[in-house]
Amino acid sequence: MSTDELVYLLMLLISLPIGYFVKRLHGHREKTFISTGVGVFMTIVLCGPHCLHTVVAICGTIIILKKATWQHCHTLSFIFNFGYITFFRAGAFFGLEPPTGFSNVIMLLMTLKLVGISFEVHDMEKAVNSPEEGNKKKYRPVIESPSGEDVVHYCFCFVGLLTGPYFKFKTFKDWINNDKTIDVPLKKPLLEKVKPLPVIAGLFLVLSYSLRIDDLKEDGTFYQQPFWYRLVYMVFAFTYFRMRMYAAWILSECVCVVSALGAYPVELKARCGQGPTVDPKSIELSEDCDYDFETIHNIDPHKCDFTPTFRDAMRGWNMSVQWWLKNHVFIRCPVRPLSTMATMLVSAYWHGIYGGYYLSLMTVPIVLIAEDLMMKSFRTEENKVNYDRLNWFFRMRAFDYLSIAFLVLTGEALMRYWRSIYFVGHVFTIIFIAVALLKRPKRRNKEDPTASTEKTK
Repeated sequence: MSTDELVYLLMLLISLPIGYFVKRLHGHREKTFISTGVGVFMTIVLCGPHCLHTVVAICGTIIILKKATWQHCHTLSFIFNFGYITFFRAGAFFGLEPPTGFSNVIMLLMTLKLVGISFEVHDMEKAVNSPEEGNKKKYRPVIESPSGEDVVHYCFCFVGLLTGPYFKFKTFKDWINNDKTIDVPLKKPLLEKVKPLPVIAGLFLVLSYSLRIDDLKEDGTFYQQPFWYRLVYMVFAFTYFRMRMYAAWILSECVCVVSALGAYPVELKARCGQGPTVDPKSIELSEDCDYDFETIHNIDPHKCDFTPTFRDAMRGWNMSVQWWLKNHVFIRCPVRPLSTMATMLVSAYWHGIYGGYYLSLMTVPIVLIAEDLMMKSFRTEENKVNYDRLNWFFRMRAFDYLSIAFLVLTGEALMRYWRSIYFVGHVFTIIFIAVALLKRPKRRNKEDPTASTEKTK
């Protein structure tokens, strides 16, 4: 386990008792300022002078929200924040110190929040000012126009500061304004969250001491190993990577649970990222209602590991960020056929400027095309059990293959590894597309040809 990983673990463990203390506070003001104070302290300690970048990003977004019209604030905020995070990462080209790992992750999540709050303002104003939007049956929560102080408190809240999950400004305000967080039960949801943690932590520790991931980045002895060794290595590398992420995200969800952030009555049918999908004013809630934490549910290890399809597995991974990408990029893409490609491009851009992110994430749409075509061509009601098992095996290998980018980062290192295993992931993907297209049933004409034959006779 690296020093950075130990620091992440320490920050998450420290956040647990602080979250429990904040949960028990009654005053809105006390809850707000303590949460922000802890977040600011963590940011300064972990980022040092790089914390000034967060101030610039927040101030820029506040100016946009105050000066721009609601029709354009979300677009301007998107351009500004994604532009600024590029400047932040490429600071070395401008004579600045390169960002640390901690400052990078804080800026990652802050970018989502700053863009997200701008979209919330836009969507709220659109619902109010556009009659056709307001008449839709879908529940659209209304938020008060955030002040500059609200934006600061939202961005620096210690919950989710380092490892997520992403949550909306509306979710944050619901938490701050909830006087009854002390009554939200913790035992059951907390036990549900930590249940898989011992196995995950055990696997992570074993693999972190067994693997030398840095060997993948260097053109050294690793690439002198046999082909089968290099090929199988990616399976263990991805297992190490996802166990690390599982552990971090589960602990971050636990911080949300102990602080009661994202806790909503089950009757409101909350969804990850979105929050309630039922208007609280439309139903009568009892005093002793049950709560769930679906709003901050960020990782589903069982779905990631065992669901048969690549597409469904993606939906269980970093779910709050997946929700952000879907609702701010995918469904708003003006060219529908390019929505998946645009979403993956924004995801890669958000992750960083390393070439590996782009090579990996821009391959995802091609994998999805291959999977969809194969299912349409070969999966039937009779063979679906065996087909799904086979599909699971290949989609896991696709994840193994693509995940190397997040371990080696640079495009050069990723291409070196892919070249050493003869681009097996790309080769199989192309083969699957070709075979599926050859096997795909031909569309029937509107008039059945056999019927016309009969008529001729």
